[in-house]
Amino acid sequence: MSHRFRKTIVGLICAGMIGTATPSVAQQVSLSTTIKNKTFQPSTLKTAANTPITITVHNADGATAEFESRTMRVEKVVPAGGTIVVNVKPLAPGSYRFFDDFNPSNQGVLVVE
Repeated sequence: MSHRFRKTIVGLICAGMIGTATPSVAQQVSLSTTIKNKTFQPSTLKTAANTPITITVHNADGATAEFESRTMRVEKVVPAGGTIVVNVKPLAPGSYRFFDDFNPSNQGVLVVE
């Protein structure tokens, strides 16, 4: 096998490996908040941009709540004493408001940087 032929084969193999390489996937970020005394605690959550997000919401109150965000496209009932998990797709930098639809004065914000 000639030296030139070997270089060509090695080049083609490397090109094939580069062509099939997959980009790294951003790690999922886990955040949490608790509804207590009709307020989100904490009411401000922060995360990095362009990463998948899991938000765990625990309702420590005795009444049902609803975690809602129009900008994150989320709406999920949180039973009294219960916990829910909300999966949010990667978001661009910005502020994303969320609230308790059953108690609209209970508001929070997800800050994506």
